[in-house]
Amino acid sequence: MTPDQILAHEPVTLTQEQRVKYFDEGGIVVPSLVGEPWLGRCQEAVARLLRRSATLTESDDVFDLEPGHTAANPRLRRVSSPCDQEEVFWDLLSKGPLGDLAMDLLGPDVKYYQTKLNFKSPQGGTEVRWHQDAPFFPHTNHAVLTMGVYLDDCGTEQGPLEIVPGSQKGEIYDHYDAGGVWRGEMSQEDCRGIESSERRIFVGSAGSVTVHNYRTVHGSKPNVSATARPLLLYVLTAADAFPYTSQPLKSRYEKAVVRGKPAAFAQHDPGEFRLPPDWSGGYTSIFALQQQEERAAAQS
Repeated sequence: MTPDQILAHEPVTLTQEQRVKYFDEGGIVVPSLVGEPWLGRCQEAVARLLRRSATLTESDDVFDLEPGHTAANPRLRRVSSPCDQEEVFWDLLSKGPLGDLAMDLLGPDVKYYQTKLNFKSPQGGTEVRWHQDAPFFPHTNHAVLTMGVYLDDCGTEQGPLEIVPGSQKGEIYDHYDAGGVWRGEMSQEDCRGIESSERRIFVGSAGSVTVHNYRTVHGSKPNVSATARPLLLYVLTAADAFPYTSQPLKSRYEKAVVRGKPAAFAQHDPGEFRLPPDWSGGYTSIFALQQQEERAAAQS
């Protein structure tokens, strides 16, 4: 759906001013949207996943471990498809407030694409360099967004999400390097303009939700605090947006309609973009890609 079509529907959760700001800037933060008992249930699920990760010595299809991870000092970077691991994460979307929030920004018919649970470990949790989501999973139209739920308080020291407002209206940048190797980030040349741009830093208390369009340039700094920063991420689309590429994070909920009904037609926005590598074999995380831990996989 187009922004005008979406805005023509009555809002459910947001004000019309918040919706207009999202479409103007490419992202917003909604304070304290997720309350109890949802928040407590999610935090309990995170604790269970952390205990599972502590038993591992290397990354697998579900758990992406940071270098230096040990059982005594677990450093977990990502849980892939957490909705498949803990039912509460799916319920939060399908039965909780997130589905209604998605309707306000995608229209009445909302479809699931993928979920991730990203961590930034205390004292140096990995940064995420400037990038856009569209190069990772291009769709037929741009009604694609990511919602991030802060499961604990997130201030500037925890490495909160940062966006470049208005960047979703510009180009989709190449995320390959000059040699044609996928890096999962913008080039240094493209970043030079971004570094001098105005940015929005999305801090928030536990239960706050960040939302950004998949064309919006965004990233986050390392976590330099003494506390972790778990961020539950949902990628959702309008029902009439369809991916061009394979889904790297397999899930039993793939293509599930979260609100409304399935689309009878696909909508296509004009333009062209470079396709990402073949993700049919999956990948672990943007952290590993940007840190060049998966060079062989990225070149395949």
